[in-house]
Amino acid sequence: MSYPGRFQLLFMALILAGSFSAVSGQGRGVNAERARAIEQAEMDRLLLWAIPKNESESTRQSRFKKIKDDFRDLQSLNNKMMADAWSQKTLDYSSIADMISKIRGKAADLKEGLSLPESEHSETASKTPAVTTVRQFREQLLLLDKTLMRFVNNPVFQANNTVDVNLAKKASADLEHVISLTGDLKQNAQKLRKSTQ
Repeated sequence: MSYPGRFQLLFMALILAGSFSAVSGQGRGVNAERARAIEQAEMDRLLLWAIPKNESESTRQSRFKKIKDDFRDLQSLNNKMMADAWSQKTLDYSSIADMISKIRGKAADLKEGLSLPESEHSETASKTPAVTTVRQFREQLLLLDKTLMRFVNNPVFQANNTVDVNLAKKASADLEHVISLTGDLKQNAQKLRKSTQ
């Protein structure tokens, strides 16, 4: 199965997993049980290619929970890092480098978990220029923020949207760019920390 098809199955199953959890938490009436069985069968059908058949329901649910948590955590970490970077005149490069590492980890986990198609024009080839001032470092943080927000706001992640391969490829390129930027930013943060000691 192609990457776009696999991504579409995985994403649709992620949406179903959320609705499946909501239904299973409702009353124990016949209708709720029937709805739960229908949704479980649909989720299993969608997961046929995305996740190995021999995995238990709890393992599948755990995978989807991790994807949703990583997506949320990626945004929370970025928001905290950006707030910290602009709340004080001098930067705590150690703390920022730590948050950048966490953002990179969440982005890498999402890249693996979402199985996005390969991007046509990867932005990872462009290296972030070395920075020597707080202003330049903040400019690079703004670039990371812009790229990350473009990724999370990509219409491909809207529940009512059918998967557009071009949008999925753009999401993939943005995610790859986030991973590349975080690597460069962490190195720059470490250099700036040493130069200010």
